Amino acid sequence: MEGGDQVNVAIVLMKYNPFGGYERQAAILARALAKRGDRVTIVAGSFEGAPEEGMEVIKAPVIRLSSWLKVLSFALSSRSVISRRPGGFDIVIAFDRTLVADIYRAGNACHREWLAFRSAHFGLRDRLSILINPLHAVVNGLEKRLLRNLRERGGRIVVLSDRGRDEICRHHGLERDLFTVIPPAVDLDRIGFSAAEAGKGPARKALGIPNQIPVILHVGSGFRIKGLESTIKALAALKRDGREALLIAAGKDRSGTKRLGSLARSLGVSGNIVFPGGVKEVGALYDASDVFVLPSLFETFGTAAIEALAAGLPVVIGRGAGAASFIEKERAGKVIQTPADPDELAGLIQEALSTDCTLRRIGGLARERARRREAALKCSAQEVTAVFASLMDEIALSRRTLNEASLQAGLA
Repeated sequence: MEGGDQVNVAIVLMKYNPFGGYERQAAILARALAKRGDRVTIVAGSFEGAPEEGMEVIKAPVIRLSSWLKVLSFALSSRSVISRRPGGFDIVIAFDRTLVADIYRAGNACHREWLAFRSAHFGLRDRLSILINPLHAVVNGLEKRLLRNLRERGGRIVVLSDRGRDEICRHHGLERDLFTVIPPAVDLDRIGFSAAEAGKGPARKALGIPNQIPVILHVGSGFRIKGLESTIKALAALKRDGREALLIAAGKDRSGTKRLGSLARSLGVSGNIVFPGGVKEVGALYDASDVFVLPSLFETFGTAAIEALAAGLPVVIGRGAGAASFIEKERAGKVIQTPADPDELAGLIQEALSTDCTLRRIGGLARERARRREAALKCSAQEVTAVFASLMDEIALSRRTLNEASLQAGLA
C-alpha cells in the first residue's frame, strides 16, 4: 500500500499446492505479496510442502466423507479460522467458494453455467447425477451467498475473462462494476521453450519429427471438453485435401485417448497423431510445433493458449474458452464457434500455417512471433500479480478509511 503500510492478508483455498492448477495461481500471488512485505496467511484444508518465507499456514479442518461434506465443511471451518484471528485481516482473498471474503477469485466457472452445459452436452448419467448429487445444491448455495455478501460489503469479484463475468451476471443478477477481469498468471519461466524459430529444428530432432511436416499441437487434459475430437476430424479433412500434418495431443485422459484413437483409425489418420500423455517438459512440444489448436467447448480460460503465444505460435481457439476474448483483443489468433465444424477448423489451421509460411519467406516471421510473445507477457506472473495487488490495496485502503471515520464519529 501507499506509504509502505503492511497489509495483513488471508488467502483461502481448499488445497494449497504450488504445482497445481488454480492452486498455483494462489501460490504465485502469495509469493508476490510476501515479497513486497505484506503479512500473508494461507488458510487451507490441506497444504503441500513447507511454508515459504513470509507466509503463515493455518489448516481449516475438512470432513472428507463425501464431496458435498468436504466443500461445506471447508466453507464453515475456514470462516471459523478467520473469525478467531486476533485483530482480524485487512483483506481476505478466496480462491474457493467460502462464506467470508473481500475478493473472490472465480477461477472455477459459475456452477449454474457448468450444470447447464453438462445437461446440454453430456448424457443421461450426467443429468441424473446433477439431479441427485447434493454437491451441486451445496456449491450453488455457497456461491449465491458468497456473491451476495461481496455485493453487500463492497467486495470485488475477480474473473479470468469477460465470459466468466457475463455468466455470473446472467445467473446471479449482479452489476458488472463488481467485477475485475484479471487473466491467470502464466509462469513462462517454468515452461522452458526457446520462443525462437531457430529452436524448431533441434526440438524436432530430439522428438524424432521430420522438419518438413507441419505440426499441430494440443495441450490439455480432458479431451472431450477441450474439443480434441473436432481437431482430429479437421486433421482428416486436411489429409483429404492432400495436406499432411502431424497432431501432437498432449494431456492426461486414458478413456479419451482410447476413444479418440479409435476415431482416428476410422478416419484414416491414426498415423498422423501422437498421444504422449501428460508431458512435464512441455516447452519442447511448443518449440517443435507450427500451430496451436484448442477448440474448447467449456473452459474458464485456457492458459495453454497463452503459453503457445509466448512460444511464438499462431493460435486457433474455441469460443468456449475464456482466453478467446483475450486472443481476439490482442489479434493474436483465430476464434472458432464450438462445437467446431471440422472443415472450418481445417481451414483456419491451414490459414495459420500458410500465413507463417509467407511471413517466413518475406522475412517477417520473427517480428510476428515477437508480437505474439509480447501479447502473452500481459499474462506474466509479474503483470497479473501487480494488478491483483493494486485491487487489494484499493479495498484495504477503503476499509481502513471507513473504520477510521467510524472511530472518529464514535469519539465525537
